[in-house]
Amino acid sequence: MNREEALKLIQECREKNIRINIKYANLEGANLSDGMFINANLEGANLEGANLERANLKYANLEGANLKYANLRFANLEGANLGYASLLNANLKSANLKYANLIGTSLRHATLEGANLWNTKIESSQKDDIILALGIVMKDRERRAERQE
Repeated sequence: MNREEALKLIQECREKNIRINIKYANLEGANLSDGMFINANLEGANLEGANLERANLKYANLEGANLKYANLRFANLEGANLGYASLLNANLKSANLKYANLIGTSLRHATLEGANLWNTKIESSQKDDIILALGIVMKDRERRAERQE
């Protein structure tokens, strides 16, 4: 499926909450904000630089997807499978990742400020990336608090 066909299918299904299968689709840089992708199959999709702000990806399969530099602010990824996906430099600020599978997922330089990581599945080797992303947020808050004093 080419990019235009995939975007047309997404547009048609956007408000109907229909489970779509767009495995390995190239959606690089696409604006999919506020999209409904509940139970969608986006396995191996190229979503590099895509705007998925406020998108509902609950229980979506994003295994092996390329989400580098993607905007996932306020996205609902509850129960989503992000196993072995690349979230390098992705913005997940205030995203819901409750019960999500992040095993093998690259989270280097991802923004996780305010993200819900409750019961998220991760490997011990990923903890440093997550702690770093959250630690940067904590240091920024400390600096702001010091300035206000």
